[in-house]
Amino acid sequence: MRCLFLVALLVAGCGPDTGGTCSAKDLCDDGAVCDFTAEGGPICVDADGDEDGDGLPNSKDFCQHQMGGAFDEDQDGYGDDCDKCPIAPPPDRPDEDGDEVESPCDPDSTQPGDRIVVFDGFNSGAMPANWKSTPGWIFQGGEARITPGTPSELATLTAPLSLVSTKIAIFTKYRADALAPGATESAASVIGVDQRPAGATIITCGGSRIGTDRLVLDTGVSGAIDNMDQLFDPAGAYRVILKLEGANAQCAVIAPQDTGAAQANYNGEAMSEAGVSARGATIRFSYVLAVQRGATPAQ
Repeated sequence: MRCLFLVALLVAGCGPDTGGTCSAKDLCDDGAVCDFTAEGGPICVDADGDEDGDGLPNSKDFCQHQMGGAFDEDQDGYGDDCDKCPIAPPPDRPDEDGDEVESPCDPDSTQPGDRIVVFDGFNSGAMPANWKSTPGWIFQGGEARITPGTPSELATLTAPLSLVSTKIAIFTKYRADALAPGATESAASVIGVDQRPAGATIITCGGSRIGTDRLVLDTGVSGAIDNMDQLFDPAGAYRVILKLEGANAQCAVIAPQDTGAAQANYNGEAMSEAGVSARGATIRFSYVLAVQRGATPAQ
């Protein structure tokens, strides 16, 4: 009996060291991984286990307590399906208004009620289900890449919105591979689309080059620009945010060395789709994120 007890101790000692606390700076020992989404705080769990039974081993599951979690866009340990801000690691004060959307994804960190209604980091290698696009989009390496067929062609990629609300923020990040020869304008933008029976209204916010580079906000009712430096450097990554609230549209572009902003009025209609667009350039988009405030489901 004593021998069996010693064998059991030896076997147990060879298993992964689980149950201890961990962090991004203090990871687990071999055979275990840090479960950042545990209710009581990050703990070490068996790398080969499956906490939520979704078929993904813990070593490849970044949402160990709900279905999904295969991808972690911002590499903060929280999977895209359970991350309160999938495009940036949690800040020191992540969710001041308690609405389950963390900064910087929360368009108003002091006003509760926001929800992440669309997010995709294009990691699956295919166009997300229920999205729409013009021809030519390629989904590869965690990016949606487009080369418009002609220099003047507008390429679009959009997702349906789950709420009817005039309060929405749409985010993306893009890189420019090359400008199209002969293009009179090169552009990379986020877009909000109102698909009404009488015709679509598209609100555009992003980087544009017509001779010089500039931020361009076009609401279909009015527009605004802000001159910026380099917005199409292949070595640069550019973040774009469009915020709509009431009849006010705000646009911001964050470049490696510069930041621009503009605002303009729009017709106040609720957007039914959110997405990105490109013209006159080969553009790679890293993600599309849409955050809405409102409680009326879209029909």
